[in-house]
Formats: sequence, C-alpha cells, structure tokens
Amino acid sequence: MPQTVSKSLLDVHPRELKGIIKEIPTLPVIYQELFQKMQDANVSVPEIAEIISQDQALTSKILHLVNSAFYGYSKEIRTISRAVVILGFQAVRSAALAISVFDFFNGEDSNQIDMTQFWKHSIACGSICKVLAEEVKINQQEEAFVVGLLHDTGKLIEKRYFSDDFDELVKAAQEQEMTWFDTEKALFQIHHATIGKAIFRAWKFPSSVVDAVQFHHTPDSATKFPQLTALAHLGDYMAYPLGYPSPGALPPTGCNPAALKILGLTLEDCQRLIPKIEEDLDGAMEILKLV
Repeated sequence: MPQTVSKSLLDVHPRELKGIIKEIPTLPVIYQELFQKMQDANVSVPEIAEIISQDQALTSKILHLVNSAFYGYSKEIRTISRAVVILGFQAVRSAALAISVFDFFNGEDSNQIDMTQFWKHSIACGSICKVLAEEVKINQQEEAFVVGLLHDTGKLIEKRYFSDDFDELVKAAQEQEMTWFDTEKALFQIHHATIGKAIFRAWKFPSSVVDAVQFHHTPDSATKFPQLTALAHLGDYMAYPLGYPSPGALPPTGCNPAALKILGLTLEDCQRLIPKIEEDLDGAMEILKLV
C-alpha cells in the first residue's frame, strides 16, 4: 500500500481531489459487496450472513462488538445471522462500517499526535451523536453513531498519504493556537471534511455518511441530511469538554447555532444529557479493542 500520493495538499485544488483519491487503495472487496447488498431493500439475512462469514476476522470482530457493553444485549450472540435478526441490518452494517475503517488504518501511529486520543475522540463523538439522536426522536441512531465515529477520517488520510503536509499542519496549529479546521483553511485549498467526503464516496459508503462528514463543520450548508450533519457537529463540539479532545490542535471556538436549530435543541438540553452520554460512553469505548 503506497504511503504517499503524487501531490502535496499545498497544490491540490478541490476539483483535483477526485483524481488524487484514485491513488489511495479502496476497501477490500468483501466490504464493498456487503455495503452494496445492504442498500437492497429485498436483501435477506442469509445473504448478509454468507458475505460476512467469508471473512473470519470480520465475523469475529462483528460478534465481539455486538456482544460488548456498547449494545448491552443480555445473552451472547454467537452467529452473524442471529446478530442481524436481533440487532437489525442497520446495527450490523454500522459495525461493519466502523471495522472496515479501523482495519484500513490498522497500526497507524504518529509522533505528532496521540492516536489513542484520536480514536477516543471519534468514539465519544459517535456516542454523543447516538444519544442526541435518541433524544430528538431521530430513528437513525446507528447511522448517527457511525457518522460521529468517522467524521475525522479525512485527518487520517492527510496523515498517511500527505505526511509532510500533516506534520506542517500540526506544527502550525499548535504554534499559532488555532483549530485544525482553521489551520487547514489557512494552509490549503481543501480540508479534512472535504477529503473525508471524497474518500467515503469513492468507497461507496451511504450518501448520508458522505454528506454528514462533508459538512460536519458547516451544518448550515447541509441540505440532504441536515439532522445527521447537525449531530456530527454537536458530537464533535461536545466531546472536548467531556474530556475527549481531538489531538493536535485547539478545540472548536464555538457551536454553530444552525446545528442546534436543526435538531430543536439548546446547549442547556445538551448539558442535561451529559450523564446519559457518559453512561453510553462506558460501553462505546469497548470499540477501542477493535483498533
């Protein structure tokens, strides 16, 4: 797997991003087949179970996750078929989406940022999104979790494939005491949210994930999936004061009011939900065992 691409982020125009992404390996075929099948309204449980069961490591990780405290099911689930029946297609797809990204970046390390802290921030954001979705009666709690979990994947692409630019970005953010997003905008023509959109589109992830990742810093620009995007924005914002900051830069300077308006929430509402979020986080951190 190549660790660099042909251009620096300093030279990449947004219109060129699609071509640059082609230089980055895609996910294994089994994940692509699985995600494609799960878009089919008529897909059956045995069909999904058969695809997953072709990969022993994927099977093991999904079963580990669905039996973890995160899902809180009282009896052990021993087969993928049973997991799909009990937890539903959405939950199993969410697990596969998370595992696919974890596997792609397996072993990622850095002298510049703490990768354990990065994953903790991502999991915390996912957990916050899930609790907020439940609070405002959005029937996409699993998808909300995935969007929160994967919102910063563009940073990992920067780190792995544009390592010199990544190092410069971290240094500038810390020296100038800026947020990651603001530093990217100061240095480059593109940023991690745009990169995340491009990579997930190339990997054929659900359009809801693609859009929410793209606009998680600018929820007022989201038109197709405004609620999921607003959740990702709030999840990212709330993770910092809860003790799960994203490493390498300063926290967001504030919460975009559009995110609160879209969800019909206030910051006081979010504060009231902190005990429930912290309880959910205890189980969600089980996912770290998959990284």
